[in-house]
Amino acid sequence: MSARKKNDSTDHPQHANVQPSLFDAPPSTTSNTATEAAGSWLSVAQVVDRLSRVIEADATLGHPMLVRGELSNVKRSSRGHVYFTLKDDQAALSAVIWSSVAARLPFELADGLEVFATGQLDVYAPNGSISLVCKKLEPVGQGTLQLAFEQIKAKLDAEWLFDDQNKKPLPPFPLRIGLVTSSTGAVVHDMLRVLRAKNPLVSVLLYPVTVQGQGAADSIAQAITELNHPRYGLDLIIAGRGGGSFEDLFCFSEEAVVRAIFNAHLPVITGVGHEPDYSLADAVADYSASTPTAAAEAAVPDLDNLRAWCNEARSQLQTFLQHRMMMAEQRFDRIATGFVDAMTNRLNQMDHRLQLASQQMTTLVVQQLTGLDARLKHQADALDTLSPLKTLARGYAVATTPASGHVLDDATTLTPGDTVRVRLAKGAFEGTVNQVIDTH
Repeated sequence: MSARKKNDSTDHPQHANVQPSLFDAPPSTTSNTATEAAGSWLSVAQVVDRLSRVIEADATLGHPMLVRGELSNVKRSSRGHVYFTLKDDQAALSAVIWSSVAARLPFELADGLEVFATGQLDVYAPNGSISLVCKKLEPVGQGTLQLAFEQIKAKLDAEWLFDDQNKKPLPPFPLRIGLVTSSTGAVVHDMLRVLRAKNPLVSVLLYPVTVQGQGAADSIAQAITELNHPRYGLDLIIAGRGGGSFEDLFCFSEEAVVRAIFNAHLPVITGVGHEPDYSLADAVADYSASTPTAAAEAAVPDLDNLRAWCNEARSQLQTFLQHRMMMAEQRFDRIATGFVDAMTNRLNQMDHRLQLASQQMTTLVVQQLTGLDARLKHQADALDTLSPLKTLARGYAVATTPASGHVLDDATTLTPGDTVRVRLAKGAFEGTVNQVIDTH
């Protein structure tokens, strides 16, 4: 920032006794009062303004200069400006790089980094400080992009973005592939040719991007992020470009691209440059091919391999089904055998129970019949004891009327001439009453 004010064109009038330049010795004075009266004093603003004029007028200090020094006290303001100190073993110089320039730096500014700073000296009037306003910074000992590459790699490696455990498997037979590359040039045509030759059934969605220069990294990262949306129905993504210098390929090593690949839920194949070329996109990708054409080769199997795979799958399926059928038959046999055995055991148990019940019933019936037979015999014996026949056997007889069979127990009921039937122990006879004898 220049120390000049809006009233630079109307500076305070200069008197004859005022020093002609900032670095000339002031005239001698006898007292403060005399000096003030003579108008020989300068304001702070005038001193700073003269300092600024001296710097601008100097052939070396007033023009862009290249300064080598080590960064220290690096601080970034909320507006994006970066303030730091350039120092060496003998001196230190304040420096600043405005946000518009800092945003374009591919590497991070950090304490201890030795750089070549291109800029101009400027006097900041509010505090009278001199700063080097930098227009360009380059690291000492290595290229700017190489330093940025190493810084990004170290940062993301500390977050485990390059760990193999994070890599997703490639689908064996993708049907829809997203292609992130330039829409012009031979690369896109070579990749499409390979994809269609290996498997004409594959559908390819081209997302054209800038693959070199300013804005390329954001373009590539946006494409990868966008193609991950389910509405595209993709199975995997190929990102790549043809060969070029390290600077040409650097966009594939920028943090935005690396994070976009890492955060993708679809597998990502990269093919950047040629065989010796290497980018951080290759390090984070789920599969890294040496060239864009090789990436297309790796993405899909050819039809012969697909047919072989189908035949192998069919054979495996047949073997699997046969095995399952055999297992099912064996299981059915086991179940059937078990069922028959169970039913046989059940029937045997029921037969045993039936036989046992039959035996128990026979025993019970025999017991009941034996008891009844004993009772019958007892009653028969009792009846036999009371039977008239038993009495008849002892010589007695039973007289009855032949007509009614009524037993006669009173002789007075008879009259001479009545017929009487007499029952003896053996046989019977009938007779006629000749005389009734009353025994009373």
